[in-house]
Amino acid sequence: MSDNWNFYLDVVDDHLASIVVDLDVTEEVNIRKYKWLFSVKITIQNPTEIGNPGEQEDERICEWEYDLMERLNNEDIVQVGRVTTNGTREFFYYAKKEKHVKIIDQHALAVFDKNGYETKISRIEEEEPWSFYSEFLYPDEYQFQQMSNRELVELLENENDDLEETRKIEHWIEFETLDDLKAFEQDIQNEGFTTENFEQQKNEDGTYSITISREDGVDYHLIDSVTDTIIAAAQQHNGQYDGWESPVIQKK
Repeated sequence: MSDNWNFYLDVVDDHLASIVVDLDVTEEVNIRKYKWLFSVKITIQNPTEIGNPGEQEDERICEWEYDLMERLNNEDIVQVGRVTTNGTREFFYYAKKEKHVKIIDQHALAVFDKNGYETKISRIEEEEPWSFYSEFLYPDEYQFQQMSNRELVELLENENDDLEETRKIEHWIEFETLDDLKAFEQDIQNEGFTTENFEQQKNEDGTYSITISREDGVDYHLIDSVTDTIIAAAQQHNGQYDGWESPVIQKK
């Protein structure tokens, strides 16, 4: 278990889902020793319209989750994430032995069931060890960027930024070849972006960099849509999106 946890939104079985994941757990534990994947699922008692718990219930569940995490960590069982969707919250753990399901069940009963939440304990079959973590829980490039977007928007909010006000936002993208960069440039211009500059020579990282810009707002939904568009275009030409920068437009 690491200290680097984050969350993103996705759609699971046609329902909006909030996915929380330990991004660095594979650097903290020897994953070859943790071969068994289990989950603990509870039903949210007072879900909102989108299937999440309300603020007070969420605080209580998070406290119990941390209690369970600490208990299981002492038993050498590692929590790697959780998914909240459609009125349920499910926690995921890797263990070294199949029989550790009894330990998970014992502690889940002590934490959740005593507080009125019936738990369902399941073993999850994997085709390859840790494939559930890497293919389902772990964010893809779009979701990673959405995490970064959220952090940047929060910084702008702290500066009293008028998030919906359009302004010139600059974006950076890296390419392995100059031909890929130029092909991307042509495609992205069709989306209304302007080239600010690009490097004719490889930079210190051994890649070619281009800076593009467009007038956009920076509230959460707007900027996610913008970066999704750029990432999709970059991927078509073997490129890697490298972030964005915005001036602060303060509310009047």
